[in-house]
Amino acid sequence: MNDTDFIRELNRMPVNVKARELLQMDGEEALDESLHCVHAALHAILKGEVVVETDVAETVNAMMTWRPPRLVNFLMLMSGEDYDPPGWETAADLREFAGAVLDDIEAKVVTHFPYYRSPES
Repeated sequence: MNDTDFIRELNRMPVNVKARELLQMDGEEALDESLHCVHAALHAILKGEVVVETDVAETVNAMMTWRPPRLVNFLMLMSGEDYDPPGWETAADLREFAGAVLDDIEAKVVTHFPYYRSPES
């Protein structure tokens, strides 16, 4: 499967379908070359709907260009598993949705990089 088909398949996950809908309701065109949930999180950051630390914003921005295998690895998805950040299903708007996704992304960053939030950094 090529990257285009892979990302298209990932964007069929329920979390990404909801992200696409929230982006469209906000007047933002969902980009087919990135995960819609990541795009929604970045869009909320850029609009000032959510406030995150600079390093989290930089990670989300970088994720917009990551290849699908890297995204799947980072999000720790097993084969056939949907991405399911806590709270996304009950999010009433873009701000709540982005908050749920960003909390999960930040937790994954800390998991992958244990010293990410250490006092020495």
